[in-house]
Amino acid sequence: MSRITGSCLRAAALAGLLGSGLVAVVAPAASAATITVTTTADTVDGGDGQTSLREAFATAGSNGVDDVIALGAAQTYQLTNCTGPLTHAEGHELVVQGNGSTIDQSCDATAIIDSTDHAGRLELQDLIIDGGPNAAATALEGAAVRSDSELLLANVEIRNVLSPGGSVVWSSWDHGITPYRLTLNGSNLHHNTGSIVSCDNCSAKLDGTTISDNTGSGLSLVDGYPLQIDNSTISNNTRAGISNTGQGFPANKMSINFTQIQNNGRVGIRCGNCGGLTMYSSGVSGNGLTAVDALGGISFSMSERNGTPASSISIVLSGISGNKSNASGGGLSVTPVLVEDGGNTATTYIDRTPIDNNISAGDGGGVSIGVGNYSSYKGSLIGNTATLRGGGLAFLTPGPSSAMSLDSDEIQNNTAGTDGGGVFALSVGSVNGFQPIISGNTATGNGGGVKVGSAFQTTFDGGKYYDNHAANGAGLDLSAEVVKFDKATINDNSVVPAAGTGGGARISAITATLLNSTVNGNTATVGGGLNFTTATSVNLNHVTMADDTATTGAHIAAVPTASVAISRSALVLPITGTSCAGVGGAFNGSSGGFSVLRDATCGTIASDLVTAADPQLGPLTNGYPAGRLPGATSPLGGRVPVVNCTIEDDQRLQARPLGANCDAGSVEFVETVVPPSPDLALKALIAEVKALHLYKPLETLLVLKLELARAAIKANHKPAAKAFLNGFILEVKSQSGKKIPAAAATQLVTKATAIRNSL
Repeated sequence: MSRITGSCLRAAALAGLLGSGLVAVVAPAASAATITVTTTADTVDGGDGQTSLREAFATAGSNGVDDVIALGAAQTYQLTNCTGPLTHAEGHELVVQGNGSTIDQSCDATAIIDSTDHAGRLELQDLIIDGGPNAAATALEGAAVRSDSELLLANVEIRNVLSPGGSVVWSSWDHGITPYRLTLNGSNLHHNTGSIVSCDNCSAKLDGTTISDNTGSGLSLVDGYPLQIDNSTISNNTRAGISNTGQGFPANKMSINFTQIQNNGRVGIRCGNCGGLTMYSSGVSGNGLTAVDALGGISFSMSERNGTPASSISIVLSGISGNKSNASGGGLSVTPVLVEDGGNTATTYIDRTPIDNNISAGDGGGVSIGVGNYSSYKGSLIGNTATLRGGGLAFLTPGPSSAMSLDSDEIQNNTAGTDGGGVFALSVGSVNGFQPIISGNTATGNGGGVKVGSAFQTTFDGGKYYDNHAANGAGLDLSAEVVKFDKATINDNSVVPAAGTGGGARISAITATLLNSTVNGNTATVGGGLNFTTATSVNLNHVTMADDTATTGAHIAAVPTASVAISRSALVLPITGTSCAGVGGAFNGSSGGFSVLRDATCGTIASDLVTAADPQLGPLTNGYPAGRLPGATSPLGGRVPVVNCTIEDDQRLQARPLGANCDAGSVEFVETVVPPSPDLALKALIAEVKALHLYKPLETLLVLKLELARAAIKANHKPAAKAFLNGFILEVKSQSGKKIPAAAATQLVTKATAIRNSL
């Protein structure tokens, strides 16, 4: 705040006092004085007719007014008087107009500029500060600039200042306020030693500033907030790019925009127990590559406390790449400090931000989340490596309310030394994936693409899970109470070594549902496509499984206590072995009907088709739309009567039906109807009647009429067959809307009439 603004505030206060009837005596505002430096010599000699820089500081520190010290243009002011720094010791404003000049310290282990009154204000403009020797390696506080007052550096270069174990620029307390206690605009601090910019309990702002190539941390704050950094570069410092603490204050937040934080030796951004971080259009890259205690790109710890606002991280349109941590979270690490029952949940949100090619010696090569919820939108986790769990992402927040959400993310080519090549999640409430692409990931342990160690609910809506590798659960290894897949594609995953289980997915759940999904070309020894390992209620509805390989259960292997129900699906083209098999006992399969299967090992009923005929599946598409489109004359076509077609759309979001009836498998298509023989048509009609679960005497009567028609056809007594069919049609019409639903009755009459007319 300038003194002009301060004078206005004092005048307003005086007016308020007078208006209330109180009398106050206020000294008139002092006018600013300009002190022109006329010599570059570092002298104190009142009789020489010259004004040195040191004398100008002494005058400004004692005249009781705001001051401007004006230096000559492009001069060098070498400090040779080693009695101490240039000191401003007054509660007024001092502006130093450098005019492109340099202050060069030649004294050993001596600070350069010191403002000592907390009520004052120091502003340095257009100035170069060049450090001096420090043979004793003395740790100075603010060796270049120390300010107990508000400090602004505008277009200031600070270089070669040595304060090992100390700081180069230091400002004092007053956090939570603006104007900022410490401001750097358009400045450049480089090749210095110490904590380059440091303050205790202060607010700070950087704009258009570079802090680079220093020995030490670029920005080192204690409980500094708010901290705002715009249009700046913090790079090639041997320790942290930015380091801060928060003491759990919710207001302790950082805002970083249009800024690059790169190649800092220990960590890009570190904050202990902080309130939050917002980052927009910024980059954090190449950090943590040289320090033995490296902490990667961003290392943040947060609390979840009662009665305080939630801590949060929001990173939008930015990038976190090529960082390394000797702990967890190569790109981003979020760890807990204090978590109270019922405390407000911390959140981490990543929006269109790639987190790629980071390395962690612990969990989470790209990201490690240990507190709060995590959500990501259209981000990427590519090429990250973790020594332990979660090559791309490790989500380690315990508790039934914790949630991890991936929305349209690409998680590819990550590697984990143990479990979860792409993603590892443990002891969470929910894991949700909406159209993620999870491919090319590798885990030495389990879960090449995704490993969920324990969760209440795991839901994958859409998405591609392919070309992942692990010892078990190559595509996904899921342990949850509820597992759901809808419109998902799980393909070409393989266990390594080959003796593993669950090529596409290994699932331990209370209930597991796959709807409108494709499981294709996966390889394992047990359960090439899917392996169910616990007492599970499994439901496959409109699922296509093809080209899977396993010695036991090419498509599905399950323990006997797992009940596997298959409806309206296509389990075809097993490469090796039977489609379904039990593990440790018989396979417990059942059918909801209208499926097409290569063999009868999965459990069938009359409305299913068991056939070795070519299903005519087209090539798998891993883009959008997804799945394998059958040919027009595929035996999958029209297998599901309209009355039994209860799913509105297919894996490609096409409406069902596209033809006369719905099709088995995940993909709906327009089938070419080849009229079946009358006997086969009657057989299918009988299965359709049974599938309606009608009143038993009525069902028995209708089935009897159709069986008699079949017998008459086989005996070549077509008039008798027509008579039985007419009896069937009349009975159905009489019960339409009564004991037979009207829509179902119409279907039955239409099909029976077509068979009768074909005779």
